[in-house]
Amino acid sequence: MQFSTFSANALRDAPHIQLLNFRGQTYKVEYQAFCEPANLGKTPVVFLGGAFQSFVSFKSEVEQVLSTHPVILADFPSQGNNDQLAPELSLPDYASLIQLFCTAQQLPKVMMLGISYGSAMATLFAAAYPDYVERLLLSGITCFRRDSLITLLEDSLAQLAAGDMNAFATTAVCNLINHSRLQETEVSTTYRRLLYRQIARLSDNERQRYAQNTQRLLDFPGFTAYPQCPTLIATGEYDNFTLPTENAAVASQCANATFAVINNADHLSQFERKETTTSLFHRFMCGQSLHHVAGAQVFDPHSYIRVEQRLQGRQRPLEQPYRLLDCHTGKEHIVRIQNINFAGCELELTQADLSLTENTSGLRLELPETGHQYTVHILERQRKTLRCLIIQHNLKAADALLNYLQTHLLMVHDTPDDSLQVQPA
Repeated sequence: MQFSTFSANALRDAPHIQLLNFRGQTYKVEYQAFCEPANLGKTPVVFLGGAFQSFVSFKSEVEQVLSTHPVILADFPSQGNNDQLAPELSLPDYASLIQLFCTAQQLPKVMMLGISYGSAMATLFAAAYPDYVERLLLSGITCFRRDSLITLLEDSLAQLAAGDMNAFATTAVCNLINHSRLQETEVSTTYRRLLYRQIARLSDNERQRYAQNTQRLLDFPGFTAYPQCPTLIATGEYDNFTLPTENAAVASQCANATFAVINNADHLSQFERKETTTSLFHRFMCGQSLHHVAGAQVFDPHSYIRVEQRLQGRQRPLEQPYRLLDCHTGKEHIVRIQNINFAGCELELTQADLSLTENTSGLRLELPETGHQYTVHILERQRKTLRCLIIQHNLKAADALLNYLQTHLLMVHDTPDDSLQVQPA
């Protein structure tokens, strides 16, 4: 592989193209490769990004990693800025494409860094082709077998198909950012609005790519094999998109894994706690201890997954009852809110109605104190009790709910347990 000299502007240059033949089709990989002369003999680090990321997203990481290793930024079909649509490819197919790319570029050994969506691709590659991977780094690993997350992703596809980009962008922002922990993560209103605008303004090609990538995740049945190489799995402690316990569960299945939690961060730790995240990744690449990285803790994943961890408190409104409206039938249900937070609620029907099930769509919970109605989806029903997911479709309404939960006179039902009953490893 031919490496170039790095500069910040180079990340915006036209990428190199590698064409791959796979199952009778030709696929395009866009990549950039950088290296300092002194590190030409070192194992290169391949970066695989998540949704809404491009090469520029990795500027800080590239600058630090280049001090010790070559760097390869790669966008496979429909990833990053690669505009090639490939609805026929499954997630495991991407592991095969990565192997073909390494072969074409004469890369006998690599380190893989996978962020969010890219973490699934990197994990599958490392498990299927262990001889190629020296070290594996994963952040916010995507498993997506949780009912609530599957529902959120399916809803995002529905909003995208309907062309409602405001609802789609709102859902994406509220999925990626833990709005109940904005004080801890220090995510600003400006940053949230910039992310919202970026997503709301996706081009038609970018929308199709998001839909295809998301459908691949929904179709993926789960990992059947796990990496054998030294592996670091890191997650933000308040990540409510890919839960810390889910990340720990994957780490517990790997033969040689380290599990780290980044303090005061959620799914976007790469941006919220850039220095800690970059330092954690780079020290692992270099084979150095992770026990003294400021802002991060190392845990035994087997112990961590047994911890009951709630990322959001639950509160009960003093005002009762409330109205649950079915927009499809015009039916109105009177309910009492047993508890509520930004992500969901538990409702008690004042009169039993067997027509309300997990398949019911078009439900809106009216909260007069906020001035808005909120889309709710039933996850579980037990007699008169409905456990519901709240899906945010309007950014102003989302902010109104957040303000209501923080400032309105509510009766506290319980609060998040911030003190994990597990000791750092």
